[in-house]
Amino acid sequence: MPADLQLALLIAILLPAGKILASITKRFGIPAILSELLVGVAAGPGLLNILHRPLFSGTAAGDAFLLLAQIGGLVLMFIAGLETDIERMREAGPTAFFVALLGVIWPFLLGAGVAHLLGIGWNAAWFLGGALTATSVSISARTLMDAGRMTSPEASVILGAAVIDDVMGLFVLAFLAAACSAKNANPFGVAPQLTLWFQQNIPWAGQHPLVIQMGLIALCVSVYFLIGYGAAKKWIDPLIRIFRKVDANEAVTSCVLALVMLYAVSAEWLGSIAGITGAYLLGYVCAEARLKSLFERTFAAIGHGLLIPLFFVSIGLSSNFRALGGHWLLLAAIFAVAVISKLLGCGMAALVMGMGTVRSFRVGCGMISRGEVGLIVTAMGASTGIFNETEVAVMVAVVLLTTLITPLLMRGAFTIHCAPDFEDAMSSEAVEATEPVDASEYSMTEVRAEA
Repeated sequence: MPADLQLALLIAILLPAGKILASITKRFGIPAILSELLVGVAAGPGLLNILHRPLFSGTAAGDAFLLLAQIGGLVLMFIAGLETDIERMREAGPTAFFVALLGVIWPFLLGAGVAHLLGIGWNAAWFLGGALTATSVSISARTLMDAGRMTSPEASVILGAAVIDDVMGLFVLAFLAAACSAKNANPFGVAPQLTLWFQQNIPWAGQHPLVIQMGLIALCVSVYFLIGYGAAKKWIDPLIRIFRKVDANEAVTSCVLALVMLYAVSAEWLGSIAGITGAYLLGYVCAEARLKSLFERTFAAIGHGLLIPLFFVSIGLSSNFRALGGHWLLLAAIFAVAVISKLLGCGMAALVMGMGTVRSFRVGCGMISRGEVGLIVTAMGASTGIFNETEVAVMVAVVLLTTLITPLLMRGAFTIHCAPDFEDAMSSEAVEATEPVDASEYSMTEVRAEA
């Protein structure tokens, strides 16, 4: 069977399976994201091992499926940016930074310490702690969307902190790479290439690789956010007007999707940060665009109808519990650290910043999931020989388990009500009563005026 038909068959099997299971589990209050992850787990190497069955084994269909799923992650983060409450995100800035800071320090130190106590050498232990630092913002964003909480104060803090600790996780990765003398034969991006050039041509830089690497990463991250935010803020509406003049079906959606891809590529190449952060940055700016109604609904249909479910199924497909062997104590200890360090570290930070007990608990729950950065650190540890097969299997399992548990904990946390919830509800009702025309009607009026 040709590879394109194999890919079509994979999608035809896994996509409806996730939706059907989500429809069933929704009756029991289980979020859709968990159903999609479980479909991936069932289809992965631990159970059905569908990608290595004779029908799909040795072909490009499995790789193509995983690549398509990664595009789904970018679309998910763009939509999350579109649905972000901008004013609340700005108000949550200091709180988000403090939450992110403690959410990196606690997992890094506790993870490394517990791993060393269980017999892992310090080099591997530090890498393991580094893999626990960054939150998977895509998991938290999807859970908040499913729960209808994207405009809540907790969502602003969670998404802001998750983006910030993604950047902080990058610095941890740079520290580990320099301290353990990890070599990258084909560095991608401005910062790694400049670091390599400095080390090869400047003696002082070769003697202090950590200082050079950290300084260049800090510079590249700052430049990327300044250029990316400023350019989108200034040009997004003029660009959409130009896209509207293209005489083709859904031309605006296609061109905006191309911008999402460019922001993702530039995030990793110029900013040395995860591509999903670039997609979220563009969506965050587009949330205030006057003409966003021209593409918002189409993106939601493409994302939630195809790409986003594939992204979460693919996470389940990466799990293989058979490689854990008899190392269940190590898995249980690292999983406990992964949950407790974020729950207490981020929750306590939010509490100190005055968010209240219930909302601080929600923030802690929303920061538990791990994802892309954790897997990047794990892959780096494996490629340099610092991680063995067991440690790789443990980290992949921890990423999966935290991804599975986060939606359940967040759903449960939002069922616990507090006084500020009722105050927000009353203020929202007051605003609706004084504004007879909703935002979508207003934006469509603007669109007609632009025409």
